[in-house]
Amino acid sequence: MKYFSFGIVLSLLLTFGNQISAQEKQAETKLTAKEFLEMKLDSVFPLIQNMSKQEADILITQIREEARKSWAQSDNYFFLVEHLTTIKAIEEEQTRLKGLLWVYILGLALFSGFVLYVLFRQRKLINELNEIIKDQD
Repeated sequence: MKYFSFGIVLSLLLTFGNQISAQEKQAETKLTAKEFLEMKLDSVFPLIQNMSKQEADILITQIREEARKSWAQSDNYFFLVEHLTTIKAIEEEQTRLKGLLWVYILGLALFSGFVLYVLFRQRKLINELNEIIKDQD
């Protein structure tokens, strides 16, 4: 009973601690697009890496709105950049998938070779056992 209550108290403390740290992280990343654009690149990268997809989408929308104020054709520019980065990401993924395909082919070849070896050895052992049984009769 003593260990059970200690476990419950410990789990509650960990749960509340995680909620508090999650709220602190959310408070840190709630910067506007203008603040992000004014920050130095070295300090922006850690914040961007910890963002969720939803937060990143919101930030991209805010950055587009800021850019639209000073440059009317910014939407075309952002669309082009996004499209090109998507193409680049797809090509990188294709090369990874090709490498993974070769790994699967190699694994299949090794497994097939092992199965053939086992079947060959099994057949050979069966023949040897049959000969031993015939010799005993």
